[in-house]
Formats: sequence, structure tokens, C-alpha cells
Amino acid sequence: MDRGEPVEAERVPCPRCRKGGVVPVMYGYPHFTDELQEALRGRRLVLGGCVPREERWACTACGTKYLEEPVPGARPGDFVLGVPVEVDVLRDGRRTRGLVTVRRRDPWTVAFRLRGSDDGPRIAAQGDDLFAAFQQLSRAAARVGVRLLVNGSRRDAHRCPPGSPGAERDVAFLTSGDATAPILGPADPDLLGTPEEQDRAHAAWRAGSGT
Repeated sequence: MDRGEPVEAERVPCPRCRKGGVVPVMYGYPHFTDELQEALRGRRLVLGGCVPREERWACTACGTKYLEEPVPGARPGDFVLGVPVEVDVLRDGRRTRGLVTVRRRDPWTVAFRLRGSDDGPRIAAQGDDLFAAFQQLSRAAARVGVRLLVNGSRRDAHRCPPGSPGAERDVAFLTSGDATAPILGPADPDLLGTPEEQDRAHAAWRAGSGT
């Protein structure tokens, strides 16, 4: 598969790399007809292997797979209510993949499970806002040895002020001025903290800034 070519206008750009377009994934044992080979050459679909998986869409450049077709302009970690978002997690110190679903707003409800696992932990949590629900999810996940490698888990993360752009789906960062990012966007393991560390850091920041 060619990589790094310009994104065709009719395809949704990959939210992760922005270099490829997102196209359908074909599973199973394909018959390489002329039509299929032409579709592959034209990067109108990609082959996903013999065993069907949950992901139905993939980037033609970086290979990232998606459960649902991303919407135009989507950022890594953006979510649609009820649609699982695939995220990196640490389970007992080992990196793997999980699915986080934001189910509803009243109250905010967030659910987690390991991808492709029927015997792993399944967790749900609620809160008055998305950040509160995510903190509850983080606490429950930590009790079963799971840490989510996302912006909402960063020790410098805190809820966006009400009424600010992205307030219902982003987090703000104490160390980055006015910067915000999707709560489920990827984060480096070295930046992670507990909900208690987040609350202490935010309280100290407010005390120091006089707000």
C-alpha cells in the first residue's frame, strides 16, 4: 500500500495522520477480480485480513483503523454519543487497546472495555459533566489495573470552563495556557496522573492565580 500520498477530496482525512483518506476495510479471503484490484490500486478500500474484526474503516496512509467513519474535521479522540472510540491503555503495565463509549449527557455516562476481549473488565461511570464522569471511570479502571492513555488522564488536565468552545468534549491543560484537546485524544504515559493529582494540581493553580 502506498503511503503519504495527498488525500483525495472525496475522502475523510485520517484524524491521526492527516496524510491518508479513510476508506472501507474488506475482511475474509478475497477473489482478486479486476474490480477488486482496481479498487486496491485506487485506494478505495483496504484489506483487513482473514478474520473479521470490529473496525470497518482504515486510513490508506498510516493504517489506523476505525469502528465508524470519522466525520470531516474530526480530531484524534473526538467522539459521537454511543459510538466507541478506540484508545491505548496500560493493563498491568502492558500496552493494549480499549474502547471508551460516551453514552449520554443526562447524566454524563462513560463506559470502557478492552477491545476484542470478552473476559476483560467492563466499567461504566457517571458524573455531572464529562470530566467528572471520566475521573470516576479512571478510578474504577485503576482498581482493575487499567490506565487510559488519553488526555483526560493527564495530571495537568482539568475541565474546560462552562460555555467555552469544546467545553462538553475537551479538556484544558494547566501547563499549556488556553490550549484544549479532546478528552479521549492520545496522551504520553509519562504525563498521566490520578484524579486526585489532577484535583490537587488544579487547586494549587487556582490558589496561585488568584481565581
